[in-house]
Amino acid sequence: MEGKQISTKQFVCVQFLIAIAIKMFLLPALMLRVVGKDSAIVMAIWIAVEFVNLGFILFIACRNPDKTMYDMLLDAFGKVGSRIAVGIISLFALAKSVLILSEIKMFFSVTLFDEINWKIMIIPILVLMTAFSFRSLRSFGRVAEIITPFVIIGALALAYLIADDFTAKNLLPVLSDGFAPVAEGLVTFPMWFGDITFLVMFLGNIKINRGFIIGSLVTKFVATAFVILFSCTLFSTYANISTLIDYGHNLSNMTQFSFGAQTYGRFDLLFYCVWLLSVFLKLAAVFYFLTRNVGFIVRSRNHYVTGISCAAILYVLGEFVLSNENVVYAFFTGAVKYVTFPAAIILPLALLVICLIKYRPNYRKKDKKERKEERENEHSNAQKQSAPY
Repeated sequence: MEGKQISTKQFVCVQFLIAIAIKMFLLPALMLRVVGKDSAIVMAIWIAVEFVNLGFILFIACRNPDKTMYDMLLDAFGKVGSRIAVGIISLFALAKSVLILSEIKMFFSVTLFDEINWKIMIIPILVLMTAFSFRSLRSFGRVAEIITPFVIIGALALAYLIADDFTAKNLLPVLSDGFAPVAEGLVTFPMWFGDITFLVMFLGNIKINRGFIIGSLVTKFVATAFVILFSCTLFSTYANISTLIDYGHNLSNMTQFSFGAQTYGRFDLLFYCVWLLSVFLKLAAVFYFLTRNVGFIVRSRNHYVTGISCAAILYVLGEFVLSNENVVYAFFTGAVKYVTFPAAIILPLALLVICLIKYRPNYRKKDKKERKEERENEHSNAQKQSAPY
């Protein structure tokens, strides 16, 4: 990390966008084909796990605000062990990047364009991701702060368009086929979860203010509410005809039948594309994390080299190895999840254990004198700004 920090507000915005991104993209349709109407249970269980990991990260950030993930791993495992650990974590980040890219490709090729030369169209996306990797976390936080209101507006508009489609009775009875389909869903789709783990890249770089924990938890609840709403709407709509949907089916396939769609055209796609900003920022966050991990492993601070190299690897994997949607689905629901996904679950817990064992609490509590000086400085600055020229 460059030592530059992001504000509490920016961290909360990033956390919101990461939490809301791909869970309500193509995943609900995939889960419905495997689990059926009880897919909401699978999603709720994995999101609960993410809440636990978020709690670990928030605790670490408040207890030792100056320690980065790399500091902790170095102190716990040394130079060699820490690089092995970061290498394992990087495999998950790499797999996640490929998965998000494949879902973006699926959305544009199925929903917006019948024929699209993705070998060309993927290049601007990778260039954008690489440009993000050259910047600091502060720049990343500013972008998240700017686009979050637009994403919320887009999500609210989409929620309004599909509100009448939700039929709760179609989700009943719960567990009509027993727990076996839910268990199958839990072991089939873990790669679509674990997103909160990427927030560890902000450890040691957050300006923690009052409301940090409450704000983070509230935004996670709000993001979860959006995810559950959209997912359950799709589950209830197609619960009894799940064989009619396939990989690539998403909420935009539902809003095309909303009021006004036939009269005024697919204006709903405008809101959907605005909401897609969260997916692009999620990809940027994962790619940023990947490049910093690679730089740590090879002991390089040249972000241009690591960023371009990672982008080239993603291009090869996405266009020549995992170029077909059926191959992508089989790959990410296959053995790769057992190799890469455990890192997403174990990392926050491991950092928590290291934090508790290796370091003493450093809450940075301010005494009365410091708080008084801060108030006086703020009052003085306010007077200067209000003074006439």
